[in-house]
Amino acid sequence: MEVVVCIPLVLESHDAFRDQVLSVARDRFLFAGQILMSIVNSAAVKCEIHEVDPDMALAFELGAQQAIPENDLAAIAGHRSVMYLITDRTGLTELHQLHTFIDVTLECGGLGGKFENSGVAHSLSSWQQKKFCENNLDLLQSHVMLTGDEDSFYSTGMHIFGLPDAAVPASIENRAAARLLTEFNHYRIFEAAQVKDGQTFSLAADAPRFRLHLKEDEINAGQECFVNPYGRFLLEPL
Repeated sequence: MEVVVCIPLVLESHDAFRDQVLSVARDRFLFAGQILMSIVNSAAVKCEIHEVDPDMALAFELGAQQAIPENDLAAIAGHRSVMYLITDRTGLTELHQLHTFIDVTLECGGLGGKFENSGVAHSLSSWQQKKFCENNLDLLQSHVMLTGDEDSFYSTGMHIFGLPDAAVPASIENRAAARLLTEFNHYRIFEAAQVKDGQTFSLAADAPRFRLHLKEDEINAGQECFVNPYGRFLLEPL
């Protein structure tokens, strides 16, 4: 699988982005062909530059759950090309490395970033205010989307962290479901918890318990970036 980040640019071409990297980040990054590489540790991501997308502002508005200011949306709507950063590396350490490539792309003309594996989007100003090393919950919520349908309430994007997604029945009230999924996903990422099919999970000793069933990601089946190859935990109330 691949982790893909969409970044609309004020620049209009591959050459313009290359020149900008040379201008502002030549001591830290090298951009050649379709590769953006860190000079510090030789880590690299694949880059694809595409033409203007007329639906870009709407995608960002939806991906940020309408939290992006109008002036930022207007700037995104006026982008002149689109950069896609692509890596096949997943996990927490790898994500922090990916952030360095996102940061330099924003520094070189990016207007915001959207994680194609979850749909979560950030304006330039919002991303620059993030302090992920100080706030693990924000790190989770800035990459993983929670949503629901008539059958379940579920997460999308945990494969960015190299982990299965999760879902609970729609019979659970939305706020309770959101808290349960957030705590369950947070527990697996930041406490390196090795939960397994058939185990139980609860938020506290006296809280409701749930049986874990690891299945294929049928919820996002057929959706190339959204589908989680690691599967999905279904949390069944006991």
